[in-house]
Amino acid sequence: MKSLFNYLLLILITSAPALAQRNQILKESIDLDKNSTVKLDIENIYLAIEESTDGKIHFDYALEFDGYSKKAIREKLDGIETDIKKSGSTITLKANSMSQISFQSFALTSEHGLYMEDDLFGKRSDTVYRKSTDSLLTEIRKNNRSNWAEDPLKYLNGKFKKMDKDGNLSAIRKGNVKIMRSQFVIKIPPFVKLNIESKNSGIYFRNDVQNELVVTSKQGNFKAKALTNTFNFVQMDNVHFEAESLVGGVYELKNVNGGKIGRIKEAKINSEFSKIEIGEVGTKTIINDFNSQYWLYNWTLNFDKALMDTEYSKINIFFPQNMKYQLATFGHNTVHFYLGVTTEIAPSRENKSTFMMNFGSSADPNKIQVNTIHGIVRFGEDYIHIKR
Repeated sequence: MKSLFNYLLLILITSAPALAQRNQILKESIDLDKNSTVKLDIENIYLAIEESTDGKIHFDYALEFDGYSKKAIREKLDGIETDIKKSGSTITLKANSMSQISFQSFALTSEHGLYMEDDLFGKRSDTVYRKSTDSLLTEIRKNNRSNWAEDPLKYLNGKFKKMDKDGNLSAIRKGNVKIMRSQFVIKIPPFVKLNIESKNSGIYFRNDVQNELVVTSKQGNFKAKALTNTFNFVQMDNVHFEAESLVGGVYELKNVNGGKIGRIKEAKINSEFSKIEIGEVGTKTIINDFNSQYWLYNWTLNFDKALMDTEYSKINIFFPQNMKYQLATFGHNTVHFYLGVTTEIAPSRENKSTFMMNFGSSADPNKIQVNTIHGIVRFGEDYIHIKR
């Protein structure tokens, strides 16, 4: 389907190949020890966090421009503030911008408009098939990499066409494009505690993270590989949250739309008003939810026990494979869907939960318990049919 965009289109993407006209904003290294804490206070800025192997924290922030006037470049640079302070064993970075700066942005101009080929309005299928864990991990990794737009004009011409006054389409040329790239990398040793507060920003972890994390993020993006510290406490509000693996910790997810978790075990999720996919559920996973939608695709072999407490939620569960298990639901005022059969459990006047539905035997070693009221639970082997 073709969509018309008039005059100016700004695209933000996560890519950072090198260009000339590099403007260094911050470059500093500081020695740390095992008692150190690093605090990042970020607003309107995208950054990548990598592991430091020399015991120091390294800050490296630069912007690169192509097609911008000197005046426009100066205005962008003047709108950015960075400050590093050291107090005792705590290092604090404050970085903010008057407007959001992603890893790469394109400003496209066309006097008579732009066309975009898209399928945003395509018909959605009523059948959702089980995703393999590897498939979901591939999606997550693709969104946390930076090498898919090294040729900007080729990328743009694959999605957009310039339109003249008669409606004829032509290729976008370099003179129609302004490019701004941000290269902000912070390298942090694995032995320090990391506190992050971010707003309308992008936080991208490029390595597995052993650090103890305390994160509060509002709006923007949070992409991670494996987060493996038992004491992690992560709060997301209206953030696009994706992680390859969560091992331990507490994750509070609010208004997370399009959340993806490759694998999870020994962790707790408290969520509301979100949509979350999980590739593989492991041992001692606990999910408490209000009014969200979950897709649970696979289960770790001999996962032992998983618990969900939900209210006004839509839970989609693909049955465990190649293992014995019991899946039981408790609650009231809930609708179950399985193999075209609808089972409705009436509301309880006393608001008392009772046994509703069961698969497997209480003697089976792996147990899934779903406590739910005012909800919908769908089950499937290879696919789940959605009534829209």
